Amino acid sequence: MNRTPYQLAFGLLLFLSFVFYACPPSSGGGAVDEPTVDFKNRDNTLRVRLAAEPDRLNPFLTTSAYARSIYEQLFLPLLETNKKDFSFRPALAVGRPEIQDVTEGPFAGGVSYTYELVESATFSDGHPVEVEDVIYTFKAPFNQNIAEAIHIRASLDMVADVYADPANDRRFTVVTDRKYILTEDAISTTFIFPEHVFDPEGQLRSYSLANLKDEEVDQTEDATLVALAEQFLSAPFSRSPEKLIGAGPYVLRDWEDGQYITMARNPDWWVDKQPENRPELHAYPDSLVFRIITDQVTAIGAMKSELVDLIPTIDATTFVEERQNEYLQERFTFETPSTFNLFYLALNNRDPLLEDKRVRRALAHVLDVESIIELAYAGLGTRLNGPTSPRKPTYNSDLAPIEKDLELAQELLAAAGWEDTNGDGVRDQLIDGERREMELELLYPPGTQFGEALANVMKDGAEQAGVAVSLVPRGMRAMLGEDVASRDYQMYAGASGGYHQLDDYFSLWHTSSHTARGQNRWQFGNAQTDALIEEINRTLDEERRMALYHQFQEIVYDEQPIIFLLSPQERIAISKRFTGGAGLEVTPNYDVRDFQVRNLE
Repeated sequence: MNRTPYQLAFGLLLFLSFVFYACPPSSGGGAVDEPTVDFKNRDNTLRVRLAAEPDRLNPFLTTSAYARSIYEQLFLPLLETNKKDFSFRPALAVGRPEIQDVTEGPFAGGVSYTYELVESATFSDGHPVEVEDVIYTFKAPFNQNIAEAIHIRASLDMVADVYADPANDRRFTVVTDRKYILTEDAISTTFIFPEHVFDPEGQLRSYSLANLKDEEVDQTEDATLVALAEQFLSAPFSRSPEKLIGAGPYVLRDWEDGQYITMARNPDWWVDKQPENRPELHAYPDSLVFRIITDQVTAIGAMKSELVDLIPTIDATTFVEERQNEYLQERFTFETPSTFNLFYLALNNRDPLLEDKRVRRALAHVLDVESIIELAYAGLGTRLNGPTSPRKPTYNSDLAPIEKDLELAQELLAAAGWEDTNGDGVRDQLIDGERREMELELLYPPGTQFGEALANVMKDGAEQAGVAVSLVPRGMRAMLGEDVASRDYQMYAGASGGYHQLDDYFSLWHTSSHTARGQNRWQFGNAQTDALIEEINRTLDEERRMALYHQFQEIVYDEQPIIFLLSPQERIAISKRFTGGAGLEVTPNYDVRDFQVRNLE
């Protein structure tokens, strides 16, 4: 099971410096003085370029990374992650939960998390946020008829019960049936839905969480659950301003397919009415416009025309070129925050040509990773040594990234029995009575700078070591959905999105994920690594967990089941009309609420 938490936002320890200014929340943000360029726009509207249109804005249903920066303005979780230092900060809950081990009863061995809701919190329609909304939220994804919520069910799988405090109608407890390192993250950062909108008759109240999680119960035969699921999945509950009601600072105004999504700051946002004027929650822009511009050239044109104020994920070569543009230098700042994303060369560990770790290590030594970083990202990237981001404190810095060394690569291949016996320039070996040439196929997505760079650098280096590499361009959908899913591949260009939270290696590295739908696509692992992964996930002691993380990374480093390459930097341009809000390591590397318009008078 994929246990990666749904709240997947994102980033750790370092961020590029910006100047943040205090500003009364009730005003929607004050102005910061810096009269410079005569900008075309002088309002307090932040215009953001989206490289793709979201599929929907329901946090439990969307699969689009582009939806997050929008729906997190509509909904709030119990606790937010501070996008600069990754600490928890109060949102709908007054603070972090009271945490206790469960020592008796049906959930002995688990943990209880008790929260208290902020007294004044309301949804954008004025309805108060209540404990029943929280209970509904944790039950809703376990309606098995909502197939699209499977990732939420996976992240909250450890939750066994949620119940209200009979003595305090603002307090509630979430109980888990086991210890898990990411439980507090998963619970605290789940976005809270209004029960009165999504289940106005309170029908889900008659179902216990245990009943909903019972896999023996066929929920497709339950008319109530089927009807609730159909409503939850219907278009209005994913894109309509009347149904997408949350407790966040903005409300949805308009969604023009293929063009834009607009939002307005809620003039009655409950945070503005708090007498303590909570500084940890703020929202400075009066309105937000997300312009859907899929083409890179068009996006740069919109930037030059000042149709957008914020342009993330600019093509690296274009980014380096445009930040030298004098006109744009006057109007935009260019930021390159680090990310937690990991790029690698995946290897099929069960292929006869790749099952020897000396061969896999040799292939790592034929790669000039610095050239890949330069070709694909104009030098804007960091080397990797394993499955953990260098930005994380759990990263094992004692393991040096593997450098290109053709002589050592040749020695390793020879030690593994690969010699050029027929003088054709390609190493060969007798395997199961058949003479096999060391010929490998590399699948890569054509037209992508990373895919093209990796393919060319790999082919060149491998051939110098006596390994023939055939380059096979494949679209991502076909490559992952067909070749990789069936394990009918030898090598492919891969990447995974990273987050600031502690790593849960289960989905990518446990042997139980060796299935067609599983994420362990390289088919690596054994009883020792499985045991390490399981122990990491239940070890709450930080010092012990750190030692386990390092041990696992050392094994992966020694075995080289895949070749870790780089973590690219993000490329963002921000209009100098604003200060703050960008340069963050947390995906999407900006926070629209933090942008403050400058005083341009």
